[in-house]
Parts: sequence; C-alpha cells; structure tokens
Amino acid sequence: MVISSTDNQKYKFISKLKQKKFRDKENTFIIESKKLVEEALSSADVDFIFLSEDNIDYKTDKQKVIFSNALFEKLTGMVSTDGFGAVVKKKESKPLSSARVLLLDQINDPGNMGTIIRSCEAFGYNDVILTSGTVDIYNEKTLRASMGSIFRLNFIYMSYEEIKTLKNSYKMVAADMSGYDINECEINEDLILAIGNEANGLSDDIRSLTDTFVKIPMQGQIESLNAAIAASIIMNKLS
Repeated sequence: MVISSTDNQKYKFISKLKQKKFRDKENTFIIESKKLVEEALSSADVDFIFLSEDNIDYKTDKQKVIFSNALFEKLTGMVSTDGFGAVVKKKESKPLSSARVLLLDQINDPGNMGTIIRSCEAFGYNDVILTSGTVDIYNEKTLRASMGSIFRLNFIYMSYEEIKTLKNSYKMVAADMSGYDINECEINEDLILAIGNEANGLSDDIRSLTDTFVKIPMQGQIESLNAAIAASIIMNKLS
C-alpha cells in the first residue's frame, strides 16, 4: 500500500521524530539516504524502513512503509532525496572500555559533531563522553556527517562529578592554544582527550581536570582551526 495522506499515523510519527524531545521520549531517531539505511541495517537496531514509491521493490526483511513521492518529499530533511529512510532505536550506553576516549565539551555545531564522530571511528576512539549542552548526536545533520560511524561507537552523557571519578583511570588531555606542541607529546597512559566549544573553548570545570594541554602548531596568520579538524588531527597524533 502506498500512503499518500498526512493523516497516516506512521507519517505523523516520523514527522514528530524531527523534534529532540520526541526522539528522547521514544528513544528512537530517523535517518535518510540508502547508504545510511544500509549502514544501520548492518550495525544498528532498525525499527522500520520508510521509502518513496519509486523504491517500492527494495528488498529487506524489515517492515517497509511506502509513501507517495510527494509525501516523502514533505518528510525529508534533505535538499535532494533518494527516497530511503529508517526509524532506528537508540543504543544503550555502556561503561568505558577504550584506552583512548574522546570527551566533547559543549560542541554545538551538528556538522562538526558528525565529522568528529566519523574521525573517532577512524582513529580508534570508540567511547565518546558528552557533557550537558552538547548538540544532540541524533540531529539529522550530525547523522549525515557521521556517515554511519554513529552506529558503531559508544556514547555516554556524563556530569562533571562523574567525569572527575575517571581521573583515577585516565590521564586528561585537552586541546588549548597555550599547550604543548602535539608533535612533541607522547602519552602512553590511557587518556581522555577533551575538545571544547567552538566559540568558547573548554569549560572551567573540564579545564580544572586537565593534566596536559596540547596544541597544533600552525603557520601564517591562522589563530585556530575548526573544532572537527582540530579534534581529528589530535586524535590521529595520540591514537
């Protein structure tokens, strides 16, 4: 059956998942594009797939919901859609288990967040700590920029007091322009790398817990790098 009415319950449900408070309530989120859907099918808990009528013959063991092309266009958050989407269950957070952990302290740009998540997987940072005030990782832009890495990493929200308890097990390293040249740092202990807000840097709380500050040396008149680029370079150097 091809659904063509905005009164349909599945249509309404998917539409509501564009709101963070509804995603939190339902513990699910939406993804779009064939590539991301197929990444989710192999790495995540997919509730159901929704497709445009052009893709009605797509083969899957999951429940399929088919929307008319016009109705799918109303649902999509993409400028150009391929007619593929899915509703996915959020993963349960697990205890930290990696030797290299990333801490994101109030990162607020969804594109930066997604790019950082992708780099986390590339450089072996499989645990990611998120502080209060950090952008929702299930934002549509974040999901697209993560290119599927979000399905394979462990995310855990922590308060300052919870992060403080990790000091017995991890060395805290943070990016800051006053720090040591990252090319001259060799840290063999298990570590948590902290990356601060794009505009304001690290919060005072996280700064107070930091053991070592590191910086990326730069030439020319550049004062700073985009947070995602900086995080990727430092993760690579310390991986």
